[in-house]
Amino acid sequence: MVVGLLYWHAAPNFEASDTVQHVGMVKWIAERGELPLQSADHGQLYGQEASQPPLYYLLMAAVWNAFDTSDFEARYLPSPFVVVGDPLLLGNKNLVIYRQAYPPDLSGSSLALYVMRLLGLGMGAATVYAVVQSARTVLPDRRGVALLAGALTAFNPQFLFISASVSNDTLINMLAALIAWRTLVMLRDGFGTRRSLLLALLIALGALTKLSGLAVGAGAGLAAVWLLVRGGDRRGCLIFCGATVGLTLVVAGWWYLRNLTLYGELLGTATMLDNFGRRSITLGRLMAEEFEGLRVSYWAVFGAFNIVAHDAFYRVMDGLSLAGAGGLVVFLAKGIRGDFSPTPNPSPKMREGLYSAQGYRRILTSFGGAVAALTPATSQSRTLITAVGFLVLMLALGAGMLMWWSMQTWASTGRLLFPYITSASVLLALGLRALRIPAWLVTLPLLVFSVAAPFVYILPNYDHPPKVERLPATATAADAQWGDIRLSGYELPARREWVAGERIPVSLYWRSRDHSPLAYALVLSLLDGEGNVINSFETWPGWGTMPHPWMALDVDYRDDYLLEIPADAAGAAELWLEIDWYVFPAGPELDVALGTGETAAAWRLALGSLGS
Repeated sequence: MVVGLLYWHAAPNFEASDTVQHVGMVKWIAERGELPLQSADHGQLYGQEASQPPLYYLLMAAVWNAFDTSDFEARYLPSPFVVVGDPLLLGNKNLVIYRQAYPPDLSGSSLALYVMRLLGLGMGAATVYAVVQSARTVLPDRRGVALLAGALTAFNPQFLFISASVSNDTLINMLAALIAWRTLVMLRDGFGTRRSLLLALLIALGALTKLSGLAVGAGAGLAAVWLLVRGGDRRGCLIFCGATVGLTLVVAGWWYLRNLTLYGELLGTATMLDNFGRRSITLGRLMAEEFEGLRVSYWAVFGAFNIVAHDAFYRVMDGLSLAGAGGLVVFLAKGIRGDFSPTPNPSPKMREGLYSAQGYRRILTSFGGAVAALTPATSQSRTLITAVGFLVLMLALGAGMLMWWSMQTWASTGRLLFPYITSASVLLALGLRALRIPAWLVTLPLLVFSVAAPFVYILPNYDHPPKVERLPATATAADAQWGDIRLSGYELPARREWVAGERIPVSLYWRSRDHSPLAYALVLSLLDGEGNVINSFETWPGWGTMPHPWMALDVDYRDDYLLEIPADAAGAAELWLEIDWYVFPAGPELDVALGTGETAAAWRLALGSLGS
């Protein structure tokens, strides 16, 4: 929760994957008291999320109605310059522009969204708890495994980022983790009426939260079949299956019946694909072209899939994952041999009971005692292999469902594996501990990185440009004005020969002279000596975060950019930065008024040359 609050603070309300559409669902239900219909009208804020089961949205609609959200339309201001899905392009990362990005604006509809996100963090914390309990169920006497499994979940930056957002992922992640934990308990202890009823209720709630809840429920059902075959408890299995089917029909059946009535299908997925785009891609192409995005987005891809961490982090997590997979094979081999005793570190009292003269006499004089002494290791091994098999099955089901769905539409993102994060984290922890890798050696660096990530990667992409009291000594004073906005100064690197692929750092100092109702768009272009455009982009000050009418009057703002020279750029004897402004959205272009009283169509600064 503490680390998650950093992400809750760093990411503004609308900046996680599909958050805008999730908010649209909540708003529609809260204000109209009904579920939206799937539609080809892409102008609806809820978009494709109308195809989702509604439990999360129904719960959050109650939160929405508890606040004054009449200011929503004034707050929801989509950025026209946002770059979605391409983390390699610099700047313009924000989906929405915020008058107050930091500190969080805790009023009106903004407060309602922050409260929802806080509840999401609570669901994330419950997910971590369930993962830890699952690890303890698998190996109750290996505390390092539980610690490591919990840390691989709690300090996964992507999991933290999603947990701190408005998304039905937060609820399904929690329910799926609870289902996995209680299923492991069922596999260990057998069927029980209360245990079966609780698990059946969780499965029913999952089915009303997200379609992936059906896959998780199917995994629990297969575990029940295995338990029936192994133990022969027909009555217990009948109670579990009957409760699961009955509660699912009562809790979630109405929504699937609604789909059948409205769209002629139980799941509503075909209608969603018809409205928002199908694709056909082979499994080979999917793995070759999109596996890297899936892999990195399981650990850390922020914003609208447009902010990534340093490549070294992904390489470390790749190595950790491969080591864990190899270690899991070692772990299973040891488990099959029965190397994992139920109590590897007996307490002093247990040692006293085992090694006392009375204890020896019982073991040595009783054949039954000798058999009983051997039985726990064998029983432990069988229970262990069953639990690991269930976790592998769940992860395989989740991965298979994700690949099947991604072959039909664009869905290859790592967060969609979080309903199966219990399997991923516990299996990885078992493998790493089997290789005798200390839990702290993974936990502490991952904790440090997860704490640093909001400050290094998230917050800088949404913060407004800072105010400065005076121009620094390194800046060159300027006197150029476009309409209401003035360039007070700039900082450029020394002129030199640049090469393709390099990035040129530039700092511009802007000052607003009047609160014009018109928003001017800034255009920064790299030109060669003949005026040909090498690279160009449009934005607002703060690289898309702050339209100039929001600036305080007669205050200088420092606006930093990195101007990227394309890798295929041809050489040029001269390299220039051209600064233009136009009235957004359709013009006209603004002439620049110079301090000398002259006007010009554009303003250029010399940067040097571009090597061939």
